[in-house]
Amino acid sequence: MGGPLRAGDILKHATEHQLTTYLLPLIRGERACCFSLTEADAGSDVRSMTTTATPDGDGYRLTGHKVFSSAGPFADFAIVVARAAGPENSFSAFLVDLDSPGCSVVEGATPMSGEHIESDIILTDCHVPAANLLGEEGQGLKIALGRVTNNRLLHCPTAIGAARRALQLTRDRALTRNAAGGRPLMELQSVQHKLADMATDLYAARSMTYAALVALDRGADVRAEAFMCKLFVAESVFRTLDQAVQIHGKDGLTQGNEIEYLFRKMRMFRVLTGTSEIQRNGIARSLVTLA
Repeated sequence: MGGPLRAGDILKHATEHQLTTYLLPLIRGERACCFSLTEADAGSDVRSMTTTATPDGDGYRLTGHKVFSSAGPFADFAIVVARAAGPENSFSAFLVDLDSPGCSVVEGATPMSGEHIESDIILTDCHVPAANLLGEEGQGLKIALGRVTNNRLLHCPTAIGAARRALQLTRDRALTRNAAGGRPLMELQSVQHKLADMATDLYAARSMTYAALVALDRGADVRAEAFMCKLFVAESVFRTLDQAVQIHGKDGLTQGNEIEYLFRKMRMFRVLTGTSEIQRNGIARSLVTLA
């Protein structure tokens, strides 16, 4: 399913009905959910979204097209963020049953990892009852971006695990593979230095992520730390996988090899949940706020 939904930050906005009907069954593994924020022309700039929510009697009518809804192929419902119809620049979040009339789940683009876990969510005058408004009207982006802050931090351990696995496989490769001339790769100082850098990046990434997660568990505001962890982990893990491919040589370029797969998957992490450039923007804003 592309990893857990990481819905913990959503719980504080839910009503008793929403907890009972949607979120607690999700936590128990009885239902599946996807998060639908991104649109084709509204990725990093989420305020450019065109999906609209129009009040309609005892609910709302949603119309729009969401993309990259991870776990969409298996989900029972989606958390959808839409702008208010009309000139008001306001956004709200809704719990949308994916079998509702006017809601279609279609096959999405296949990412470079090759995993078929993405869907497009197409809404055409889809009625959503008022009881499914998550939080209050106008809180949609606050709810969504609060969840994204935690999400980008909670993605980091997955990437760190990939780096640890790559380091293990590459160390084993260097110990058992001979270079030109018959010497083990590990005897080459250039390979030793690559492995040393990989291990150092792994230690730094793990340490800063653990520190940020401790702060999150204590209830601290970790927006700046989440930006920093996502940036450093994404970039350092990609460096690690790039070096792993280099040391594995032809095998590291071959589909079906674990290193090749990890390289493709971790390349995506520099874009998913916000590009590295977006993380740097967030870090810079936090520095201005502190000043």
